[in-house]
Amino acid sequence: MDAYEGKWEILPAEATGFDEFIAAIGAPEDKRTLMKNLEYVVEYKKDGDNWNVRLQIRGGDQPMNFSWTPGMEFEYTGLDGTPIKSTISWDGSACQEKYTTATGTWTSVRSVDGDSMTLTSECNGVSMVQKFKRV
Repeated sequence: MDAYEGKWEILPAEATGFDEFIAAIGAPEDKRTLMKNLEYVVEYKKDGDNWNVRLQIRGGDQPMNFSWTPGMEFEYTGLDGTPIKSTISWDGSACQEKYTTATGTWTSVRSVDGDSMTLTSECNGVSMVQKFKRV
C-alpha cells in the first residue's frame, strides 16, 4: 500500500465510461456535469494503521480531509457534497473499495504502477476507468 502515498492529480480527459457509470449509481442530473468536470489533487498519507486523505479541488477554497483504516467502514462527504459510506481493503496488489450512497452502491479497484494510478469502478455491470498521475 505504500505506493499510494503522495499526491495524485486526476486526468479527466482520460476517463472512460463516466456518463454511463454516473447514471448507473443514480447521481442526480445536476451533479453529473459537476462531477465530470472536476479537477482535483488527492493526497494519501499513512499514519500507523490509518490513512489520511486530503482532496483539493482546483479553484476550490478549502481542501476536504478524512481518514480511514483498511477494512473498517467510514463515512465522509463526496466531492459533490453527497454523504458516502465506504470500506477500503488491501488485497496485496490493489485497494478494493466499496461505496454506498442514498442513490446507489458500487465497487472500485485502485491500483498503482509507478507514477500512474488507475481507478476502475463498477455498478450494475457498468464500468468506468479513471486515471491519475503522481505530482
